[in-house]
Amino acid sequence: MDIDSDRTERVRRALALVRAALDHPTGEREGWIAARSANDPALRAEALALLARDAAPTHGFDRAGEAPADDPLHGTQIGPYRIVRRLGSGGMGTVYRAEPVEGVTRLPVAVKRIKRGMDSEEVLARFVREREILARLEHPNIARLIDGGIDGDGRPWFAMELVDGEPLAAWCDARRLDVDARVALFLRVCDAVAYAHRNLVVHRDLKPANVLVASDGAVKLLDFGIAKLLDPGDDAATRGTRPLFTPEYAAPEQFERGPITTQTDVFQLGVLLYELLCGLRPPARFAGEAPRMESRLRDGDAALVQAIAQARATTPSGLRRSLRGDLDRIVKRAMHADPDRRYASVGALADDLARWRRGEPVSATDGTLGYRLRRFLRRHRVAVGAGAAIVLSLAAGLGLALREAERLRRAERATESALALLEDVFFGADPYRAKGVDTRASDLLSRATLRVEAEAARQPAIAARLLGGIGATYVSLGDRTAAQAVLRATVDAGERAGGAAVAPTEAARSRLAHYALVLDGDETALADLDTAIARLRAAGPPARQVLAQAIEFKTDYFFNAGDYAAIPAAAAEALELHRLANGEASGEYAMALGNYASLLRAIGREGDALAPAERAWRIVEAQGAASSPGTRLYVEQQYAGALGANGRGVEAEPLLRHALAQVEATPGFDRNLADGIAWELAATQSAIGLFDAAAEGLRALLGRIDTKSANVAAIHNALGDAELSRGRAEEAEAAFANAVAIVCAGAAASTPCLAVRLNRAEALLALARADDARAALASLDRDIGADATRARQRWSRLEAQWRFAAGDAAGAETLIAPLATAARTASPASLEDAKVLAQAAAIAAQRGDAAAALADARAAERILGGTWRGEPAPAPLAAVRALIARLEGAAA
Repeated sequence: MDIDSDRTERVRRALALVRAALDHPTGEREGWIAARSANDPALRAEALALLARDAAPTHGFDRAGEAPADDPLHGTQIGPYRIVRRLGSGGMGTVYRAEPVEGVTRLPVAVKRIKRGMDSEEVLARFVREREILARLEHPNIARLIDGGIDGDGRPWFAMELVDGEPLAAWCDARRLDVDARVALFLRVCDAVAYAHRNLVVHRDLKPANVLVASDGAVKLLDFGIAKLLDPGDDAATRGTRPLFTPEYAAPEQFERGPITTQTDVFQLGVLLYELLCGLRPPARFAGEAPRMESRLRDGDAALVQAIAQARATTPSGLRRSLRGDLDRIVKRAMHADPDRRYASVGALADDLARWRRGEPVSATDGTLGYRLRRFLRRHRVAVGAGAAIVLSLAAGLGLALREAERLRRAERATESALALLEDVFFGADPYRAKGVDTRASDLLSRATLRVEAEAARQPAIAARLLGGIGATYVSLGDRTAAQAVLRATVDAGERAGGAAVAPTEAARSRLAHYALVLDGDETALADLDTAIARLRAAGPPARQVLAQAIEFKTDYFFNAGDYAAIPAAAAEALELHRLANGEASGEYAMALGNYASLLRAIGREGDALAPAERAWRIVEAQGAASSPGTRLYVEQQYAGALGANGRGVEAEPLLRHALAQVEATPGFDRNLADGIAWELAATQSAIGLFDAAAEGLRALLGRIDTKSANVAAIHNALGDAELSRGRAEEAEAAFANAVAIVCAGAAASTPCLAVRLNRAEALLALARADDARAALASLDRDIGADATRARQRWSRLEAQWRFAAGDAAGAETLIAPLATAARTASPASLEDAKVLAQAAAIAAQRGDAAAALADARAAERILGGTWRGEPAPAPLAAVRALIARLEGAAA
């Protein structure tokens, strides 16, 4: 029966009291509640009862061991299921593991039985109405409601898919998943909740215990036992008489008995995400936006924050850095106390999180030039290659970023003289100068623009040139709004001047088109860019430099659109224009050569990239001190990258160390550029066997870098490779798990995902985790398919390794023999060939064929020793040398 209004109000007040008490230490909560309800014994009793309920396991899948001896349901039957043991108990009911009775061909289930006191007419009516709809929720990330009914005592029960897993946050902590990997998993939860919403079901009890992750990484959303059915024509369907929720994860409208909508789930997802990312639960009640995650960590207990950061594979400062900015804005928007200020849907929340992972602008923030440009550079400065491992290439992106940075530094130096000229020309008689008023650069530019525009009608050609210079200055200052306004005025003035100001006019037009095409994704601007290029071509030699830049804008468009086939011809034309405009010994031409090399590397033509990169290097070497630091840094990085991409990492490594030292020694250096060089240095060190240095550099990057998606996945993958080669298999497995969580979200059979999954399987074998390795290899076998790909060949080697360790030497040899035959004649031989030969040697040694074993082991040692220069020898090389010593010792 329904509770009366007095009870309703008392429960509401008790819930609010408990919610506030949860922010206090466990031992102080009862006293805190008692002190604030001393004059109301009924309120105190209600609140203390709720507090006790909060201390109990909150979900049926919280493990509680065997059922107590006095549990009356143990061994009994509910519906077609026999109760085996109790799994846990929460506010709504108790959950049991149950097995089908004889003759029922279904898997074990989790049976949730509604508690006495929760079996009102309202709950019974809800159960009857919603059971059929909830049972139809078929989604890979939702634990399905299988069955339900009324037991002999007249109480409802639910039978749900039994999930053997850990709560989401605990699973992530145990595997030290970083922030990006956690967001990737959280997106699967969002997908499940959005699916439920599309089927008119609101979960309204989203909390950690209701989101489990199975051992294979599958995310499951559980317990729709108190879910609500949305019925636009029945307001009562979204309002319950009883407050049904978990206090510490409830939305404000649940406390206030307001309408329960899909945005209630959005709020609860925000709370889940808050806790998943920063390791701390948000305060119980707050007005407006939730407190920043970064500030909670900054003000928290130092030891606790250190442990939280370690569970996220980073440092406290690195964690705070990764949580600030867009991610914090997303969480705060999801958790806003006002439902109208939250995301309109779970899909909108998921879309912003996906954009955050890709480094794109999100809806939870503004769209200023500086913000969008940072997102653009982070989104586009890398490419992810596929194969046996993910390779992160900063060739184009870092190269373009370094080159643009050098251009901006030159523009900033020119800005000073330009402003001085503008002051002399326009403000020489300004009375404020005599009074010592500080005139900012933006003020000068703004006033100069007004003066020039006022004269534009009489002298449009001169106005176009002056406005073009002012627009370029705004570009260098990073003010897109002002830059665009002045650049448009430049185009207007230039068109009035006819052919007298082609270069500044078309330079402005091409810059505006580049903004629209690349930053905004507006394809209609391509026609404007083509118009500018055509007019600059017709202008002849005086416009070569501006034409080169316009063509580079189009090359940038090709790169971001994925049209790699169009890049070489366009890039070569821009390079030739730079040569004709500046001369072959100029720094500008060296920069252009470096840019050309970076583009060739980015589109997979590493062999062609070396010659222009080396030529650029020779130019700056010849210039000596006359070469600007920015030009030298850019060219040095490009040359080293081209060397490393062509198997000359030993030459590249000292150049990259020098470049990194240079940039970090520059006052106010750009951290993003330094991190890009640090990545390339670590990748090169790993390629030549300097795994200790590589691992140190990669871990430092993870503590600083805030790029997303493939960038972070590639760093984790490279770290795993370095740690495995150092013989630190546990650390390697954790790093690979991070990479898998990021790369494999929604794409388990993609080439990059298969690559990192194979890496993780190799780490599991090194850890002798036979069962986990067996499961990983079986899953890979299904997803790779039957094609004779590199992934299949690598799987065969790992499968042979597993079988050999399991005592099936014959089965291992069957798999490894064809791979070893190919490896013995491979030219050039790869690291994978060396690993195949090492495995073949171990198998031959066990069967007693010492000669064959020694031959293969020596061949593997030659390959590894010729590639890796690190001391002490990396773990795989040390193992091969130990096998050779044992075989030679036995022969002696």
